[in-house]
Amino acid sequence: MKNVFSVALMALIVIGFASCEKEEPTEVKIDFQSLNLQPNSFWNGSDASGGYKFDIATFSNSYIASVAYWSGYAFSNVTDTATSGYGNQYSAMVTSFSDPLNVYAIAYYGGSNEEDTKIVFDRKVKLVSVKITNTVYAHHSMRDGDYFSKKFGGVDGTDPDWFLLTIEGYNNGIKTQTIEFYLADFRSTNSSQDYIRDNWTNVNLSSLGSVDKIMFKFTSTDNGGYGMNTPAYVAIDDLVYE
Repeated sequence: MKNVFSVALMALIVIGFASCEKEEPTEVKIDFQSLNLQPNSFWNGSDASGGYKFDIATFSNSYIASVAYWSGYAFSNVTDTATSGYGNQYSAMVTSFSDPLNVYAIAYYGGSNEEDTKIVFDRKVKLVSVKITNTVYAHHSMRDGDYFSKKFGGVDGTDPDWFLLTIEGYNNGIKTQTIEFYLADFRSTNSSQDYIRDNWTNVNLSSLGSVDKIMFKFTSTDNGGYGMNTPAYVAIDDLVYE
């Protein structure tokens, strides 16, 4: 009888320890594929929905029908990496599209409301990572210059230009941390180290901590009387959280 009791007690102890073991967090990837876009097309909020929700994340969007103007987030699978200018604002700058139907997000800050580029989560999450690259519009503008923006590096390539994306985390309206990611950087005295991002880069977001909102902000060395001249766009994909 004593042996039976001892065995039962040991079983309860083992079960107790097992139940106390901490479960490994599950990672969830928001990859935008549920939007089911037609090939080489985009969604820019023209349906006046005010945003788009994937899983527990709502991506902000503002659309003014009278002038066909949008800000915030659009979603695209456009694959044109050759055409310069505003007309190609929905294309990500990548070396190749392994899947031409892959949907990604385009964030654009219109300059009037800093909440344009917010992503709001239904509950607090710990972000893991996100893939980031330039848009073709911004990339070619910095590479070649255009009517509004200068060629990065200037005429002789020595101007210390940069284009910076700052990712801000928020918890109950209070900023947690920020992450800085250079979309272009010409500050090195060695011009061979100058770069303009032209492919997906996986960016670690874990230092933002527990957040219920993030925002993307843009700064550049190229500014004028009306603000930043560099097109305030970035492409993102595969936002991962725990």
